[in-house]
Amino acid sequence: MSWHLLDGVPLPDPVAGHPALDFCNTRAGWGDPLPKEYLTTPTALTLWAVDAGLVSATADVLTDVLTDVLTDVLTEALAVREALHDAALGVADRAAWDLLGHWAGRARAASRLLPGADGAPAHWVLDPARRDDPELPLLAVAAAADAFLTSPLAGVVAACPGDGCGWLFADPRRRRRWCSMAVCGNRAKARRHAELRTTAAP
Repeated sequence: MSWHLLDGVPLPDPVAGHPALDFCNTRAGWGDPLPKEYLTTPTALTLWAVDAGLVSATADVLTDVLTDVLTDVLTEALAVREALHDAALGVADRAAWDLLGHWAGRARAASRLLPGADGAPAHWVLDPARRDDPELPLLAVAAAADAFLTSPLAGVVAACPGDGCGWLFADPRRRRRWCSMAVCGNRAKARRHAELRTTAAP
């Protein structure tokens, strides 16, 4: 797993091949006692959505919204993330699918269907009039989840086996092992090398 700073906030690097999976990767160490959480504040959620290209709003759009409203949006986004994570791995229960369906429907209702350019397929775009909606990042995530879960990529998801990682990624060729060879892959190689040296030592 790897990350970068945006406006001083650490955000995970996009490595998954789809923004819906990258949203799942805003948490690392799924199942670990102390997972790494990137979405610690509503601002982090908004910055992530901007960084992922899901919304064009700037991070200060929601500064006048009541804190408790933004906190509720973040809480719901984290619930959607957990449901999406389980759905991507094929282990989601009915409640998780109902939650994803609810927010996918909300995202569609907040979107406009636009024709594609030069013969490309039509696509849904969140209505620009909702730019000041405090739910905008969540709706953008829900729209991405909708697009992902109804695409062929939903059937080719893998999880990185790196220690404390577990990041998801699309693996249509079934050849990829790590979220990032440069990070988790190299860490595993270094660990194996150290173990071999320890075993070989007199």
